[in-house]
Amino acid sequence: MKKYFLLLLIVSISANLSAQKGLKRFKNEVFTSIDSVTNIEYGIAKNIKGEDEHLFLNFLHPTSDTSKKRPLVIFVHGGGFVNGDKGTGYSKYITEKLTARGFAVGSINYRLGVENPKHDTSYFKAMIRALQDTKAAIRFFRKNFEKYGIDTSKIFLAGGSAGGMTVLHTAYLNQDEIPKNINIDLLGGLEGHSGNEGYSTKIHGVINFWGAIADYKWIKSGDVPVFNVHGMADKLVPFDSTFSYHPFKYGSSIIFERALSVGIPTGLNPHPNLGHTLDNNKIAFAKAVDEVSQWLYALIHKSANPEGIKRFEKEIRKHEEDDQVSSYTKQAVLFTGSSYIRLWKSIKEDLAPTEIIHRGFGGSNISEMAYFVSRIVDPHPLKAVFMYSGSNDITVGTQDKTPQQILETFKYVVKKIKLKHPETPIYYLAISPNERRWAVWDDIKMANALLKSFCESTPNMHFVESESKLLGADGMYQKDLYVEDKLHFNQKGYKIWTEIVRKTLAEMK
Repeated sequence: MKKYFLLLLIVSISANLSAQKGLKRFKNEVFTSIDSVTNIEYGIAKNIKGEDEHLFLNFLHPTSDTSKKRPLVIFVHGGGFVNGDKGTGYSKYITEKLTARGFAVGSINYRLGVENPKHDTSYFKAMIRALQDTKAAIRFFRKNFEKYGIDTSKIFLAGGSAGGMTVLHTAYLNQDEIPKNINIDLLGGLEGHSGNEGYSTKIHGVINFWGAIADYKWIKSGDVPVFNVHGMADKLVPFDSTFSYHPFKYGSSIIFERALSVGIPTGLNPHPNLGHTLDNNKIAFAKAVDEVSQWLYALIHKSANPEGIKRFEKEIRKHEEDDQVSSYTKQAVLFTGSSYIRLWKSIKEDLAPTEIIHRGFGGSNISEMAYFVSRIVDPHPLKAVFMYSGSNDITVGTQDKTPQQILETFKYVVKKIKLKHPETPIYYLAISPNERRWAVWDDIKMANALLKSFCESTPNMHFVESESKLLGADGMYQKDLYVEDKLHFNQKGYKIWTEIVRKTLAEMK
């Protein structure tokens, strides 16, 4: 009988491991149950009535989690700075889903109240009080990191609506940027006096759910990464900058574009036809948390690069030097992108007599293309632009971006090109299959499908397909098209690309 139960136990464990196969902590839900401790006091501060207000948070963590150093997400609820609670509504949904993925999560209440709802300054002051309490919560967890099993090198803020505004300003508002009509000293300074003095309030990233910032220029190079989730039909808090919620004018799309322009890791999860709080749509919530989790997973595991966004600055400067000594006509076609373009050494001969401007750089990713694209494209009168970018964003392992994030970043690249070249056609070369990335080929195909749909629905945009030419009859990658690294084309691979591109050039008007 004991052997029988032992066999059942082994079968049960085996089934559980099989179910968990391929799942990754922080990216997927790997814990089936969570524990919470409610109403932990983390500080005391004067509220708008001048009374001492005790500040409380809920702490959530996976049941039976053996990890002693976990990334922390501190969540700040919404409610227009006048209501809301740390443990209800979307706050509850998001924090529980993040906890199931293996994060430690603190969900806080903060001082509420707006002195004069008719004045924008009152809303800004209310945000400052929430910001001060958020900083007190950060200090609380740093002070008690061992007790709660916190990795203090991985502390992230997240918030919805007014909470989104709070975490954005916590991340990006500096003392010298505070509006002159706000007496910050009277309010207690940016750090405030809500408790746990003497500990750092440094954070490592921020997730904005349907919030906005008072001035997007407060986001600068070197600031922490930011991810944004927003309903594009939001009528309360702007998705863009077409209106404002009191002093908070710049919504998620503007924050995303600003972050790209200054080289901060960022993401955008827009939801067409949905309003504020995504209309409490659970399917949309689930998709949003999936995108957020993928972004956090990549951020947590990505190796630090001391050069950051400027790692290919020298290559871009060499292109600019060539621009100074070379002349091109209005019939020139510019090719830019990652190493597939850079290593196409015979491109001018292969595509002759078309006039080619060859501008590949490094093993660049789509965010680096967004950062450098104006310097690459703007100096030239152009007949067309061909781009190959995104293949280094979907990789085996950390997988920096989801297909949607490649699409959203590419949209920004297109926007930047069209500022200078509004009528120039842009051709996107499909991400190619190869052995090194075959494990994520389904994600690559999804990215290609999204990019194709965008190109087909956007004037002067074209998607150049290659899958049918690069895959074998068995639907697999063809080893003989690649060099020893199993990633880049050899001469035979470039010959196929040449045929595809020459056909596209011949069809160009």
